[in-house]
Amino acid sequence: MEKDIFKDRGRGEEEAYFRQQDAKLIERLHQEAKLEEIAIALAEKLQVDNPDLLRRVMELGVTVDTAPAFFLAPLVQVAWAEGTVTEQERDTVLRLARARGVEVSSPAYAKLLEWLRERPVDAIFDTAVEVIKYGFAVLPPEEQEERIKRVVQACHEVATASGGGLAKVLGLRSGVSSAEASILDTITRTLRSHS
Repeated sequence: MEKDIFKDRGRGEEEAYFRQQDAKLIERLHQEAKLEEIAIALAEKLQVDNPDLLRRVMELGVTVDTAPAFFLAPLVQVAWAEGTVTEQERDTVLRLARARGVEVSSPAYAKLLEWLRERPVDAIFDTAVEVIKYGFAVLPPEEQEERIKRVVQACHEVATASGGGLAKVLGLRSGVSSAEASILDTITRTLRSHS
């Protein structure tokens, strides 16, 4: 009987700790905190809930200092969709990063510049989307959907940054290439999938 009491108490403390990690992340997301603050809260949650995913992130060389760039990896993936990054796509990714609080002098900004010069491995992109999805999972469904829409809209902004030319101006094309559309679709489906 006494063993059960200690077991129940331990389980209760564990559940309270998990709820506390969720609450920290939710608070950061609700505050529209800087990506650095969200990264810290999400890393704490992953350390508790999904150490395997956190280990994979760390094996990719992502640190707390570069995590904000990691959250913007889907934008970089769209920029690389056609095999090269145009100046307009590069500028759009960097503008969106600054708008999300990534300082020009930060390690995260330097990492974005590096990724825009030399395409990162696919594991960066795949794992980033998985981490973003994991972070959004703590939110209520309506808020989750709003966050997903914001990520997809930012990716779409990158996709249309340099595409289409005259055909776009004349309304004959959207400015999004088939390669970009495919990546946008994959990111959207992955973020909305329930696993």
